[in-house]
Order: sequence, then structure tokens, then C-alpha cells
Amino acid sequence: MALVEMVLPLPHLHRSGAKFYLRLSDQLALSFPKENINKVGKALLKFDRVFAGLLASIIQVLVFCTGVQAQSTLAEDKIALVGGTLIDGSGAPPLANAVLLIDGERIAGVGQLGSLSVPDDYTVISTEGRTVMPGLWDMHVHLLYAGHTNNRYWHEIYTSRFADDIMPATALQLLQSGVTSARDLGAPPESVFLIRQQIENGEILGPTVYAAGPQLTPQPPEWAQYYRRNIAGQVNATTQARALIELQADVLKVSNAEELTVDDVRTVTDIAHSQGLLVTAHGRTDAEIEIGLAGGIDEFQHIGTGSEAYPSSLMQLIESRIANGSSLYWTPTIGLPLRIGAANEDRELLDDPENYLGLPASIAEDVRNSLLNYDPAQAATDIIKAKVTQLQAAGVTLLVGTDSGLSGNPHAQGMWQEMLAWVEELDMDPMVTIYTATGLAAQVMGMNEQVGTLEAGKLADVIVVAGNPLLDMAVLRDPELVIKKGRISFGLER
Repeated sequence: MALVEMVLPLPHLHRSGAKFYLRLSDQLALSFPKENINKVGKALLKFDRVFAGLLASIIQVLVFCTGVQAQSTLAEDKIALVGGTLIDGSGAPPLANAVLLIDGERIAGVGQLGSLSVPDDYTVISTEGRTVMPGLWDMHVHLLYAGHTNNRYWHEIYTSRFADDIMPATALQLLQSGVTSARDLGAPPESVFLIRQQIENGEILGPTVYAAGPQLTPQPPEWAQYYRRNIAGQVNATTQARALIELQADVLKVSNAEELTVDDVRTVTDIAHSQGLLVTAHGRTDAEIEIGLAGGIDEFQHIGTGSEAYPSSLMQLIESRIANGSSLYWTPTIGLPLRIGAANEDRELLDDPENYLGLPASIAEDVRNSLLNYDPAQAATDIIKAKVTQLQAAGVTLLVGTDSGLSGNPHAQGMWQEMLAWVEELDMDPMVTIYTATGLAAQVMGMNEQVGTLEAGKLADVIVVAGNPLLDMAVLRDPELVIKKGRISFGLER
């Protein structure tokens, strides 16, 4: 067997139990314990391009740095997922005994055993007893956070380490959890746009990132200046919005609108809309929502509990917006508040090693220590449920987002808990919940021609879970297989 030129960054990881497998070529992979994943990444980033004659030396370096071991493996440019139940993300009924063909980064065919044959050159992976579905979209994440309970401390100590040490790890955690697309709604621009590009280039593992950059707010305190920008006054609003457009932001986010003017907000939305971008905003207070609606905000985040229900005057504004033919989106992020009790009762949710995957040991320990006294107040669940019901009745389009990264809401746990809360706490239909977290999310972000549903010709962002999420959304907690753009990022080798 001839050695094959190895071009870094390397394609992807496999997981099998406590081991990860790093693919070097079609014939060679390195295995290592997952606690060494960050060391592997750092070792690989020391190289740009590596030629066949240097392969043995590189393996020696990796073995020395991380204790990896070489292992033989198979090519996977063409993959067939065969035998399981397929949920395509469109809201259509499940397809039993399904066959999903992946050729390169795209889906080549979708059908059933007996009607869609598997070509001889495909690697077959049995999905019997499992569900095949699109990769999930988390519409509200914060890659800069890793679960620490003190945000101010976190920014003061770790802002300089976001790009190199923290965000690559949190992106990895999201991808392992089955999130193949994520909207980051607040981070320093020099960090989050870099991470977005590194993931796109294949330099690091993570979901496809749609980034807002820093939040657009009134004058932020000094400790928050790195991830917030002042838009008070039309000059500031124009300058900051145009700067983010220049950086190719995918969406813009406004926070604390109750301390801004309608003109401030309108300046941002006009600039964003001229470029075809949505603008989202916090919606924790009635004042935020009123100013946001008047200023042309497209979507709101969170459900505030300062009042028992939205007042009729506010609901009339919401209904009027929708009646005029404009969509209004809302990402309620209810998983954390509605499942705080679960985290308090089952501390293992916070202790799970997956929550710290990829983080340097000292940072992981800092986060763990902060959680020793984690004791959040119980959320006003009845208010949250009542307000979500009001929004649904008014015709608001709800989206699935987690606010992951905050304390008690680790990236590795956020999405399955959010979707479980939608079903168990809000009585949402499971299929509607899955559609909202896949096909609908892609449509809202203007990517539905490329991704979001399992259809021939679309990008192969796919997860496989043991069991049936239509019966128990908790099966999403630990996907057995995560495929992004046709490459196995995490998975069991069967």
C-alpha cells in the first residue's frame, strides 16, 4: 500500500465508546482517548501541509504529544444508511426501512429497501432499530460560554482565549450533540467570525456557524465591550451595523432595546434588510418588544416572566404585524428555564464529561468549580407556557434555540433538552418540533435549497439516534452518528 499525501486539516473524527478515531487517509486513522482531543487539535495545527514522506514523523509527534495509536479503516466517500426509520425534516410521515445514499458531501438518493438499491461501491451502515434524520439547527447559541456561573469573571479572565481554546471546544460539543448548524447570537467579532471560517475551511470540527458578531446594545459596561457594541444614536447605529455587514455577519442582534430609541433600532434593521439579513432582538420585556416591533425587528428571543401575560395592546401590535403579511419569528429558549428542576435533581447532567469535551483541563476545572454552588431559582413555568400560547394564537412562527453555553445549559445538552421541553412542557407535536429544528430553521436562514431536509441533491447533514424521537425526544441526547456535509464527524463503527 502506497502512502497517501496527507493535507491538513484532517477530515473528521469517529467516536466509539471512550475512544476517538482521527482519520488521516482512506487507509489510516489514529485512535486516542477523548480527554486528549484538545491536545490532538493543537498538535495538528502546528502543520500546514504534510507530504507522504513525512507521515511517519508526524505520527511519532502525535504519539509523543497525545498517546495516539494507528488503526486501519475504510473509505467513506460513499455511504449508505440502510434499514432504519427516516424522518426527512419536512414534516412528512416517517419512512420505514429507509435507504439514504450519500455521495461526497451531498445526498444521492432517498428511498426504501426493495425500491432503492445500494451501489456496490458504497459503504453500508446498518441503521436498523434507529432513526435517521437531518442534523439539528440550534438558532441561539453562545460559543464564547462554556457553562461558568459568573459571566463577568468569564469575560475578564478568558476573552483572550475564546478563539484558541474555548470556542473550538464548544463548537465541537455542539457538533457531537447532533447540531450541524448553529446561530451564534453574541460574541467578539474577531473570535466568532474566525471560528466560522475555520469550521468552513475544515480546520476545526463544528457545526456550520451563522454568526451575528457582537450584540448591538446601549453603551455596555467595560467588561462587556468585547461582545457588545453601542448603537445609541443613529451615528453609532449606522457605524456598528455597517461594520458587521462588512464582516459578513449572517444575522444582527439587538439587546436591551428598551434603552434605545425606535430610530436607533430602525437604523440597524434598514441596513440589515438592505443586505437581505434578519435582525433578532431580546424580547424579555414588553418595552423591548414594543420598540422592536416599531423598529422593524424580525424575530425575538426569550420569554420574559415580569408579567403574567402579554398585554392586549402588545398582542394587537403583534397581530397587526402578521396581518400585514410580515412574518414574525420567536425563539423562546424555554428548555433551560423549564428544566431547571431536572438539572437540580440530576446533577449528572452538569457533570457529564461531554460538557467539557475539548476544553483545556484548567478551564474545565474552573467551570466545574463554579457549578458546585449552582442553585438557580425556579422559573415561572406557568407564565412561560401562557405566553407561548399567546404567541401561537397570534400566528407567530416559533423557532428552536437553546441559549446554550450559559450555566446549567451546556452545549452538549442544550438541544435535546430544548426539544424535550417543547414536547413535554409545551405539549408540542414531536414531528412539528423536529421540523422546526431542521427544515424550518434552514428556510428562515435562507438555506433550505441546500440543507435542512433529507432530499437528493442537498448537503448531507445527518444524524442517527437509537430509538424513536417521535415517542421519546430524549433519544436525541447521544446521537450514534453525526454526519456533516457527507463526512462522519462522530460515530460508532459497525
